[in-house]
Amino acid sequence: MQEKLKKIKMLFGDVDNTLLCLKMYNEEGKRVVGFESPEDWLRYNINNNAYIRCQAPRGVKNLIDDLYFNQGVKVYGLTECSNSFEYNSKYNRLRECYPGVFEHHGDLISTESRHKKVLIMKMIAERDGINMDEIMFIDDSYTEIMEAFGAGILSMHTTEVMERFM
Repeated sequence: MQEKLKKIKMLFGDVDNTLLCLKMYNEEGKRVVGFESPEDWLRYNINNNAYIRCQAPRGVKNLIDDLYFNQGVKVYGLTECSNSFEYNSKYNRLRECYPGVFEHHGDLISTESRHKKVLIMKMIAERDGINMDEIMFIDDSYTEIMEAFGAGILSMHTTEVMERFM
């Protein structure tokens, strides 16, 4: 694994439950785990800043800090967002949880569909002259992990990162 990590020049991480562990609470202080409709999600985000209490998982943070600060790996957040409140909440919390890593809005890439993540990674790699085997992708969805793996990208599920890099 260490040899593979030495080749990495670019890392993409999903945001929800990968770069940030969701910790949302309602007005009564009870944990919120989901919403019935997109309107309820938007209302919660506007009223409560849904990402304000989120934390960077230790294993993910350890890996990113090592690759970014010691190897100079370019790090991107890659997420599905439905509105600017959600995007800005995620971006601001990433800046707080990963100091020095997420410094520009271009470091967090929003897509309307999670099924476009591999396409986006391929396009950025092509733009920057990076080979697929020089990219790492972390996500909490096995579907996206397998799609990225099929494209030649070093791909890990969030739980594997947590186990390997604690």
